[in-house]
Amino acid sequence: MSRIHSTVIALVIGAAATIGMYAAVHTVQLGQKVSAPTVPAHAVASRQAKLDAWSRSLHAALAKRPPALPKLPHFAPVQAPPAPASAPPVAAAKAQPHVTYVRAPTVVKYKHAVTPPTTTTTTTTTPSWSDDGSGDGSDDGGSSGGGD
Repeated sequence: MSRIHSTVIALVIGAAATIGMYAAVHTVQLGQKVSAPTVPAHAVASRQAKLDAWSRSLHAALAKRPPALPKLPHFAPVQAPPAPASAPPVAAAKAQPHVTYVRAPTVVKYKHAVTPPTTTTTTTTTPSWSDDGSGDGSDDGGSSGGGD
């Protein structure tokens, strides 16, 4: 960024900060003395009397014990209606057999690719790995085929 761009951006940010400060000062009108609101003494006394009465009623209600709960009604036991004669009886005792789901094991085959001969004289070579699903039969564990 060039020096001119940096200077222009700094001036724009400074102007925005100045305008924002001016608006904030004039919105809340800082610097002016505000006189305290005057409340007549009889209004304060009447409010205090109401608060004291309310406090006494709250303490009296707190001291009372709550009323006893009503007794629960007792009903005669209910029996199920008899099944109709035309419907076959439901075999509730015969349960469904338990089903066990078995997932097939995952087949993963690794094939070690042969590294091509190099013309350089370096002694370290990095093996290349391939997972294309085809195998040479050396590490397949007797399974057949690969892929999904």
